[in-house]
Amino acid sequence: MVAAFRSVLQLFAASLRRLWGLLLPPSCISCHAYLPATEPTGFCPSCYANLPWWNTSHVLKPPLLAALTSFAAPCLYQGPLRHALLRFKFQDHTHLSTPLAKLLVPLVPNTPNLLIIPVPSHPTRLRARRYNHAALLAQKLAEITHLPVHLTALKRLRKAIPQNRKTRAQRLQLPGTHFSATSAVSGRPVLLIDDIFTTGATAKACALALRRAGATQVHTLTLAYTKPE
Repeated sequence: MVAAFRSVLQLFAASLRRLWGLLLPPSCISCHAYLPATEPTGFCPSCYANLPWWNTSHVLKPPLLAALTSFAAPCLYQGPLRHALLRFKFQDHTHLSTPLAKLLVPLVPNTPNLLIIPVPSHPTRLRARRYNHAALLAQKLAEITHLPVHLTALKRLRKAIPQNRKTRAQRLQLPGTHFSATSAVSGRPVLLIDDIFTTGATAKACALALRRAGATQVHTLTLAYTKPE
């Protein structure tokens, strides 16, 4: 009974947010400032100017993990991008998938036969949140780049504690058996899509599953990278 009531409340809240978005003029996806409908980035000029573009000469890339072919991210997880990601991931602002996916486009590997695959959510978490933000990003990126996408080729087998509630040591312990991939990836290079790369444990676990299923390469692309403390 409690779970059903909570689900109704969540649906009602999501409907209100969507209605509110229709009634109000466009706003910056980070600071909510008025945004001209012609602004292509989704960010107001001030927030766009302050996007934390990742300069790898100042913040080094993490060591490339086993099973990963490459890793890239346009920004660090801070400032306007962090604000936008929190709204996208936790507040039902699913329309943000379009401007956020555009940030990924310049970093898509120029690899023939590339297949886009999102990091999956566990079914119980998907039922609670009602959408997988990584899947929305992957779908939108596929639309923009005209690359194929497969939303169910990679599955999460075990429910884990959300990453934002774990210590760095706990994140590093994620085993490869948490995920399983289908034969859809066999003989193909894969572009794995997620929102944030922190320790790389999730990417590594997914890559191991994809390699076991026959993926020839696993490139990882996220919106943000968390600078190690």
